Amino acid sequence: MLLDLNDPQTIVNWWSVFPERHGALLADWSRRRPEHRVAISQARRLINADPARRALLERVRALDAHGSTEEAAQQPPSHDELAAGELEH
Repeated sequence: MLLDLNDPQTIVNWWSVFPERHGALLADWSRRRPEHRVAISQARRLINADPARRALLERVRALDAHGSTEEAAQQPPSHDELAAGELEH
């Protein structure tokens, strides 16, 4: 899957694959990459507007509130994250 940070629908599709991890990455990129902030915000609105994705988001938030997503956050970086130069291995 290719992620285009200028395309909100691509962001939504990518987030849906692994929301426990991708949500945190998007939040970080939104803070550090102002050129993509608008598209990431639009993607958040699309997620909230879709009942199935909103339910997934609420499930992730509930897990996060109980500390259950820490394991997902501690997984090693994916090949794509390393290739993008966003994280160090």
